[in-house]
Amino acid sequence: MTFIQPKKYFNIQNIVIGVLVLFVLAATALVIVEYNKTVDLNHNILAAKTEIDSVGAQNTQLSNNVIATLGGGQIGQLAAADGLVAENKPQYFSINQQWPIASQ
Repeated sequence: MTFIQPKKYFNIQNIVIGVLVLFVLAATALVIVEYNKTVDLNHNILAAKTEIDSVGAQNTQLSNNVIATLGGGQIGQLAAADGLVAENKPQYFSINQQWPIASQ
């Protein structure tokens, strides 16, 4: 009678198949992780877009309020009430004559 002892027979095919199975399992796990990252990124992009739209709507509302407040004759009336006078030729910066070339 012959007894087969598995440890005596070294079969390279079993090792190659085992390595390939481990490679396939690792690749599958990697694909799943990358897919989850992509889904999370798409969700974050959508959330950022909705936040940008909300901020844009608030900006538009604020701009409308500023225009409504400053528009028309109301600004002139507010300035006159505070005693302000409109200048026809305002000078914002004084010209230094020490550097005539630089001030031209």
